[in-house]
Amino acid sequence: LAVLAACCWLAVRLATRPLKQLAQAADALGPDLKGERLSEDGPSEVARAARAFNAMQDRIAQYMAERMQILASISHDLQTPITRMRLRVDVMDDDTQGAKLRQDLLEMEHLVKEGVAYARTLHGTEEAARRIDLDALLDSIVCDYTDAGQDVALHSGGPLALVTRPKALRRIVGNLVDNALKFAGAAEIDVRAAPGGGAVIAVLDRGPGIPDDQLDAVFEPFRRVETSRNRETGGTGLGLAIARQLALAMGGTLTLRNRPDGGGLEARLTLANVA
Repeated sequence: LAVLAACCWLAVRLATRPLKQLAQAADALGPDLKGERLSEDGPSEVARAARAFNAMQDRIAQYMAERMQILASISHDLQTPITRMRLRVDVMDDDTQGAKLRQDLLEMEHLVKEGVAYARTLHGTEEAARRIDLDALLDSIVCDYTDAGQDVALHSGGPLALVTRPKALRRIVGNLVDNALKFAGAAEIDVRAAPGGGAVIAVLDRGPGIPDDQLDAVFEPFRRVETSRNRETGGTGLGLAIARQLALAMGGTLTLRNRPDGGGLEARLTLANVA
């Protein structure tokens, strides 16, 4: 009986190992679509499942590449008529109407660029990870804002080494700070080491906050809490969506919560060291 039980255990283990590998490969498949390909050897049923999974990865990658190419082409093609309209606006006699049209064109151009940027974040980030001094990176971001006359402050516990993608991180923090400045006129960045490694970056403001039932919904593309559709306050509705997609592509998390101590909003970015 012991021998029979051992043989059954071994047979079950051999049969379920490919399923475990398939589950691990599915879990590891991220936005960059660079998951490990499965071996197509073994029993016919296992090999068929592995081929189907690999083919699925190829189809998704092709779809994403085609979509990016289409969006890039649209963005490029829209630049020509936008530039042409801007040149026509510059020679208009009516300065008031010209200023309005010029602002509309700037908003169109910004929306096109943000739309393409969001599409790229859905495909992950190609930037290589490297070791950085997180405190120094955030300090340089704050200096850029203060040099432009913006009220942005950094609170740090000191130098903190982190293996991450600095360009993507700069974009995330920049989007969060821009959002805070838009609604509160000032922003604070607080950075601390995370328990178990990594870092926690919080961007805080004293603005009106967000209704609790919309804290997660605002990460959806083109979703804005401000309902007047005024671009000055409403924006394109892509800043937070881009920030969260980049955070996910870096293996991190981005959440929002209303501050209990006097109002305002806290955007909390948690990052681990990128492998």
